[in-house]
Amino acid sequence: AAERVSRVSARRTRGVAVLASSERRVTAHAASASAQDPGACSAWRGDTPPQSSLPVNADGSVDYSSIDASPISKVLIRTIRGLLVEEVGKDTDPRPWDVFDAVLTPVREVNDMDGTARDVTVRAKRVFAGILPALYIGWVPPIWKNAISKVAPQWASNYAFVLVFTTLFPWLMGPMEGIDHVDVPVPESLRKAFKFLPETVKVPQAIKAERCRFLEQSGCASVCVNSCKAPSQEWLGEDFGMDLHIQPNYDDFSCQWKFDVKPPPLYEDAAVMVPCFTNCPSEYKGEKDAWRQAARIKSGFGVENGVDVYTGETLEAIARRASEAAKADAAIVPSAGGYATDGTAVSEKGFIDRVETVKSGGKCWSVDEARAVMGEVRTKA
Repeated sequence: AAERVSRVSARRTRGVAVLASSERRVTAHAASASAQDPGACSAWRGDTPPQSSLPVNADGSVDYSSIDASPISKVLIRTIRGLLVEEVGKDTDPRPWDVFDAVLTPVREVNDMDGTARDVTVRAKRVFAGILPALYIGWVPPIWKNAISKVAPQWASNYAFVLVFTTLFPWLMGPMEGIDHVDVPVPESLRKAFKFLPETVKVPQAIKAERCRFLEQSGCASVCVNSCKAPSQEWLGEDFGMDLHIQPNYDDFSCQWKFDVKPPPLYEDAAVMVPCFTNCPSEYKGEKDAWRQAARIKSGFGVENGVDVYTGETLEAIARRASEAAKADAAIVPSAGGYATDGTAVSEKGFIDRVETVKSGGKCWSVDEARAVMGEVRTKA
């Protein structure tokens, strides 16, 4: 991998370009956002997200020991780790199979395998689809999709998924609560038999994790999208016939799962077009951020006057997080007499070199040219 990076870097004579925009405007934008919400948390920048439902350790981490001690947690952790190891081809973590942190090792290995973001999603979806068969209940999805879902009212179907996820997956997402309640009429026959029953009851239709454990400990928006969000949405849709829109919040690491809600295309999803987390150790994150920013500018999604509405940064500020090679290349841009149409390099060749290099990082690529808008950006460049 080091040799590949070296070869790519050697080929580069031009690099990450910048969009003309003053630092004063960026500073003013960020200051305005801060003034509007002075108590806002930016977990993706390294702030400690809130947690009220579990004990918090002195270092700000959450104490999950009570959840991890559950037999359900241990069985599911072992099952999912086994399926991940099958994808990787070997087990490289010496820790016991029912330890959550040890699951993250094959998760990272699956993300770091060769291929695109789509390849990661397909691998993760195979893992999800294998959970129930591994527990000898693989008959559940077809019965649900072909029989139960056709006769059950939608509120009841949604509530069933709320119950399943809040019961079985706190080890993965942390404590969850039901949200988006609807009023369901209580049958009159029951109210006559039991006088204390109300006319309606509130039934949750979605769930919210206060501080998603997987998101926080993976420390990567791309891992969240490619290993959880995208494959989960596809899996429930294909195997259960249940639409699902997963909405992670990178500011406080909460996450909402909206059942019976059709998700938007990934290239329009707010969870995808976001910057790398500040603490990410990848040397390619700035280059990926810069390329993604160019895609946003072309599509007009999340960018106003060349400024990222989420972070308040210009492409110039984002590009400063790039590798040393990219920073050196960026210095020659003004003398090059302009920018390439792709927005991140002075030449199309330089742009393609950077895309291929970043893609080799696997987990560092939430959206690649195989997905509709990103492919359009590259082919038009």
